[in-house]
Amino acid sequence: MWNLARIGAMVAICLAVTGGVGAGIPPRPKGPPPGPPRPTVVVSVPNTPLQFGKISGPGPALLKAQTTAHVVANCPYRLAATFQGFMETAGKKTAIPAAQMAVKINGKDVPVGTECVQIGTGGPTPPAGVDVPVVVEVEIKTGASSCRAGQYGGGLVLVVKPAL
Repeated sequence: MWNLARIGAMVAICLAVTGGVGAGIPPRPKGPPPGPPRPTVVVSVPNTPLQFGKISGPGPALLKAQTTAHVVANCPYRLAATFQGFMETAGKKTAIPAAQMAVKINGKDVPVGTECVQIGTGGPTPPAGVDVPVVVEVEIKTGASSCRAGQYGGGLVLVVKPAL
């Protein structure tokens, strides 16, 4: 009986020591081990339309608008843009022909349409990100005065990609 009590005490002590040692070991992670962070680039712009102004009469006109793109990246990145032209917004689908416009974004010529042109690059940003100015200049050439008066809208598309 005495031997049985000693064996029971030894088992209890062994379990207590094993439990105490095991409590300091973190559980093994499930799945593959973590690797380096994936390249991530995020761009955001204000949710307000660009204001280009008005064409004041016949002849050429220069319209200009600017905004700021906010970029957060953990790797080098490239910022590209495209301008898809002007379309009348008052119910009609009248467009100013691309041949009557010349577009520059941040000083670089951009063809009207869907072709992207690189307008900026950068390296990894601080955690809060960086602001990148975007200046759009549209020159309406002579002959565009035949376009209907009214309010026009357009599509400015910014594309940001990791520069790997």
